[in-house]
Amino acid sequence: MKDKICSFFILLPFIWLSTGMLILKNGDKTMVAMVVISIIATLCSYGTSSIKQNFSNKMLWIVSLITIYGLFSYAYHGFSSTEIRALISSLLLIAIFPRQVITRKIIAYFALVGAIISTVMIWYWSQYLGIDRGYWPINAIPFSTLTASFTLICLIMATTETNKSLKAIMLIGFIVGCGGLILGETRGVWLGFLCSLIIFTIFWMKDNYQPRYWLYILSVILIMGATIFVFKTELEQRIVQTQNEYAAIESGNLCTSIGLRLQLWKASTILIEDHPVIGLGDNHIKKFNELYKDGRISQCLYNLKPAHYHNQYIDKLVKNGVIGLALFLLLLLAPLWLCHKDHYTKYITISLCTLLAIASLTDVPFNHGQTLFIFMVYVCLLHFKPSKQSI
Repeated sequence: MKDKICSFFILLPFIWLSTGMLILKNGDKTMVAMVVISIIATLCSYGTSSIKQNFSNKMLWIVSLITIYGLFSYAYHGFSSTEIRALISSLLLIAIFPRQVITRKIIAYFALVGAIISTVMIWYWSQYLGIDRGYWPINAIPFSTLTASFTLICLIMATTETNKSLKAIMLIGFIVGCGGLILGETRGVWLGFLCSLIIFTIFWMKDNYQPRYWLYILSVILIMGATIFVFKTELEQRIVQTQNEYAAIESGNLCTSIGLRLQLWKASTILIEDHPVIGLGDNHIKKFNELYKDGRISQCLYNLKPAHYHNQYIDKLVKNGVIGLALFLLLLLAPLWLCHKDHYTKYITISLCTLLAIASLTDVPFNHGQTLFIFMVYVCLLHFKPSKQSI
């Protein structure tokens, strides 16, 4: 009984990611407390043995390097307090968390709960309360990214699990999560989710090819088709909106959602020229205002007063320079080279890295505490397998 209580406290960051993070507006702040409790419980149960074990996790050193640069940027010219808080918390968790505590079955159930709760919240906000996605209590884009992450993990567990009952349950979680993604109406996340599905399928087929596996793929396609049919109205509305925005851009109106992004990216090429190595930090706001005074950006873009540049790669380059962009690419790509080829977490690593890499083309998932935490926990921490007991 004592061991179960200790395990519960150690797993609090995973539990919170699948529950409270999806319900509370500032769930990423509460996540810090969950990490502290987990660390205390780990030290009480395992002493420093898990710390020594985690030194061989190369992602620990990459996250350390990024955190150090983030602290330097924070002191020198400004850095997101949300991001630095998530980085420090994640670094401590990766360094101390006993990897053997988290098992395949536990991951499956956390993903299932996450997919269900996120879908219920999206339905509650968008359908029951009728709140426009721009006014959700939690930013719609990172929230949809979390939903996509849990949905992908559900599919991975459904395809790699041998227990038929658990396999069926995880497939249900995948179906529910797909419904939530459609209701979320986030185009960048849709693209990232689709690319992740394709890449996961390619790797899975390569590793486990059997003729009957085509039936699994056909089943997934049919399930997604049925889900799309059920939510056809919501999907059609988003498609029509996208067509209207493209038509507006062609007629010279760049004050639409897509048009504003295009303007931002163009403005960023000017901002990058000033401090290409370490970036502008918080001074990007001042420089942005100067562009408006000089007549180099439009009124509608100035009225937007963007906190970021709706592209993670550009945003890093503007605020943190070439060094910041290089470190970000290292964080995103290193897990693909370091993950164990014979381990089920390989598929989670590949899928989530693909999802976030594509989502980063139109948003800044690594600026949000929620999505940064899920990457740190399910990729940087989870892919590491120090011993056979971790499987």
